[in-house]
Amino acid sequence: MTFALGAAPALAAEPVEDFSAAAVQPASTVSQTLDTSSENTALAGASIDSVLQLDDVGDVPHGYDVAAAIELAESEIGSSRPTGWSQPGECIMSAQRWIRAGGGAWTGGGDPVSNYDNATRMTLAAAAPGDIIQYENVASPTSWVTGVHTVLITEVNKDGTFTIIQSNSPGGSGLVTKEENWTPAPPEGFQAAVWRF
Repeated sequence: MTFALGAAPALAAEPVEDFSAAAVQPASTVSQTLDTSSENTALAGASIDSVLQLDDVGDVPHGYDVAAAIELAESEIGSSRPTGWSQPGECIMSAQRWIRAGGGAWTGGGDPVSNYDNATRMTLAAAAPGDIIQYENVASPTSWVTGVHTVLITEVNKDGTFTIIQSNSPGGSGLVTKEENWTPAPPEGFQAAVWRF
């Protein structure tokens, strides 16, 4: 036994269907394949850096006074601030404070990716003083998980290493420190994302 739960008016107009767009469809289709096997050397070991476009040229100028930001960061070396969610001793909160001191529009927030709404994602090779390096989790880049860390580049050294200023290193200390000859060494499962405001 079947019951009809809907009803149509007895004098309803018949729907008009327009199939004119179907006439422009190709007469045949083309089959495409994507080789994702490990034998494909072009893809072997490749990773997807971000859902965002990368600027690989590095010609995007900073939109703030980099010298002022670095000056504030350097003045805080050796000091310590409280840590915890949104506390001033956290690495990202310190980096935001430094960038904003130079007039940078760091207004994003929420997670390690949306924090950079007003920034341009750069390649590591294009990184310059005033850029931020954010360790982000590859499997879940928008999660605040152990291993996420934020640093400010203050100098690019001739050997390709960086001088950086960071906060909350070691973790939980809220301590602002400076490291010279630093290279990104994200924990396993993380990548170093470079951001420019």
